[in-house]
Amino acid sequence: MSLHYPFWVCAARRGSLKRANQQGEDMAVHLTKQHIIDLSKRLESSAAMAPLAGFKAQVVLVLDISKSMNGLYRSGVVQRVIERLLALALNLDDDGRIDVVLFGTRAYGLPAVTLEEFEGYVERDILANYRINEATRYAPPLELIQGRYVGAGGDPVFVIFITDGNNSDKRESEAIIRSLAEHPIFIQFVGIGREDFPFLRKLDDLSGRLVDNAGFMHADDIDTLPDDALYQRLLNELPEWVERARAAQILR
Repeated sequence: MSLHYPFWVCAARRGSLKRANQQGEDMAVHLTKQHIIDLSKRLESSAAMAPLAGFKAQVVLVLDISKSMNGLYRSGVVQRVIERLLALALNLDDDGRIDVVLFGTRAYGLPAVTLEEFEGYVERDILANYRINEATRYAPPLELIQGRYVGAGGDPVFVIFITDGNNSDKRESEAIIRSLAEHPIFIQFVGIGREDFPFLRKLDDLSGRLVDNAGFMHADDIDTLPDDALYQRLLNELPEWVERARAAQILR
């Protein structure tokens, strides 16, 4: 899906690319293009991917930009997560890309992450254009996903929704999750940090849905979670959803 961005966003992307390259040496080591390709090949033959043989999906990454996430963006943690998720997208998505949505008080659609333009993505496309200082509301990004992908055709949608805090719009979020259950969209919620995430645990078992279309995993420190464990936990509930969605004729 093509998106058009204001001229100032395009200019900021070009201008901040140079800064991202300069600052890259000061941050922790990131994956190179070849490392991501190699990681993707290892993932392809892993136990996590075995139940999903032949399954293809559009991969969407939803990222929290609330104030408490600021340090994770600036320290390189979010960039490294994106790089590891790109290896997953190379297996699931025919285009090998990740569509990105930011959320806080509102939701924002960003340029996709690809193997050709992943380096410096956080600095260039996020930090240069958005303040990591908003509240935490889940409904806006879920509504954006609903508007963008429901009825759009193409492969089913696998959403990886990363947040470090509980939200203030629980009723609205529940309603959208129930509505999305009727469509080929699965949402894997990822709670990071020391929160207990009672609401995300509730969504994992939410009643009143045609099929269970949401999963939940908690990672205290996602940056140190080994690759195999990360992919296994992210994909843990996806095969079951594929089966249920096919049985309910949500997936063909």
